[in-house]
Amino acid sequence: MQIKILHNQTLLDISIYLFGTAIGAMSLAIANDISLTDDLEVGTVLQVPENTDFGQRLIAEYFQNKGLKPATGITTIEKEIETPSGIDYWAIEVDFVVQ
Repeated sequence: MQIKILHNQTLLDISIYLFGTAIGAMSLAIANDISLTDDLEVGTVLQVPENTDFGQRLIAEYFQNKGLKPATGITTIEKEIETPSGIDYWAIEVDFVVQ
């Protein structure tokens, strides 16, 4: 069996969708020769290992029957953050010099 990666999906998401638990992520990583923490490319096809049952079939069936495909990957949003200033944020001998 194979599964195609969607936007922002991780191995944990795929594992929950297929097996009903995150435990299967390691089996997916080994079967596809990738790391658990790799960022997955959209459209990549992963091989799903055969004979994998982690005892959570009802959860997997719930996700599959409802058409729920978890996608919890974090994308980086670059945003300029202003550093607070003023007497509330000053540190003695760093921003505020005592003379």
